[in-house]
Amino acid sequence: MAAPPVHKELAPLRLLGTSVTQVEAVKSAAEADLGIALDFVTLDGAAAQRRGALQPRSFDVYDQWFHDLDLVWPTGSLQPIEIARLHRWEDINELPKTGRLGPDARRAAGGDPSQLLYVQLDGGLGNTPTRHVSMVPTVHNADGFAVLGDDTATSWGALLDPERAGRVILQSDPAIGALDILMALQAKGQMRPANMADLSLEEVDVLVDHLAQYRASGQFHSIWTDESEAVSAMQQGEPMIGSLWWSGAIRLRAMGVPVRMVSPQEGCRGWFGGLALSVHLSGRECDAAYEYLNWWLDGGPGAILTRNGAYLANHSAVRTQLSPDEWNFWYGGQPARAPISDAQGNEVYAAGEAREGGSYHDRMGRVVVWDTVMTEHNYLMRRWAHALAS
Repeated sequence: MAAPPVHKELAPLRLLGTSVTQVEAVKSAAEADLGIALDFVTLDGAAAQRRGALQPRSFDVYDQWFHDLDLVWPTGSLQPIEIARLHRWEDINELPKTGRLGPDARRAAGGDPSQLLYVQLDGGLGNTPTRHVSMVPTVHNADGFAVLGDDTATSWGALLDPERAGRVILQSDPAIGALDILMALQAKGQMRPANMADLSLEEVDVLVDHLAQYRASGQFHSIWTDESEAVSAMQQGEPMIGSLWWSGAIRLRAMGVPVRMVSPQEGCRGWFGGLALSVHLSGRECDAAYEYLNWWLDGGPGAILTRNGAYLANHSAVRTQLSPDEWNFWYGGQPARAPISDAQGNEVYAAGEAREGGSYHDRMGRVVVWDTVMTEHNYLMRRWAHALAS
């Protein structure tokens, strides 16, 4: 195979995102394969969202979540992506394109990626196919909660049980953490919103009042912003339960911390990530950014992120980069025939163990709500922030 062209005359491609996808193995592989220098600008989700919306000239590629588009796209910070320039667009599965895993599957509440995928003729976003997309769908997952210790919890309601007071961690981003606490409140019968993905002003008040009361009573060990904070909390050796992403769980298992990821009986919270282009990109810099997007569709970065616990939208390409046992374990939900390693080669599951929650279709089929930006997002943000600060 010929060596990749080296773009020495170009400044490093600046990628704005979070630690979920901005891992060293991805950066090293991309630079080696493409000959493009990369500069990872790694922030927590809320900070990346703010910069994405307000400072488009500070980044070239936006490596974030689809639900962010409700806030970022209207600012004009991102440009439409030409599907014709995406070499393996057809390899992307139906979930981000239709919001479902099959024609008979139910559609989860909230902002599934299909609702924000295609750039419409009026410049807005929607699910009617056009020649342009807002983001290239990439990494995604179905999230429940993590358990450390002998806790046998299977319900979101466990996060609010009095006997677990002081041992619960919660994610601070209201587009994510609010849904976790809402699922717990619903499981306990303390809230019954009309639409859990789009609360009214009155329902926001009820939700945040509950959050403040539980916080004041000492229910939470910590409320984390960056995933490293959640990993640190789980490293202390005490029984713990609460919000954790699969990337954090894999980091902990690589350290020998026996964390368990629960697929709750009430269903999971889903999220979808992707890659978008800053509005300022043009010429050779834009060409280099498209090379990076297409590299993500070739399967290599997908295999890296799979070994960190995520799913990728282009299954056929990723499967060629995994061993049959890895594919059967991560996507098939089958017990491992040999030890399963993370992207750095650390054993994270022993032979005979299976991934919690089952296969890709089992786990993603359990999503009942997607991370979302609600109609009353600004009000939720203000009230949520006040409750966390008080």
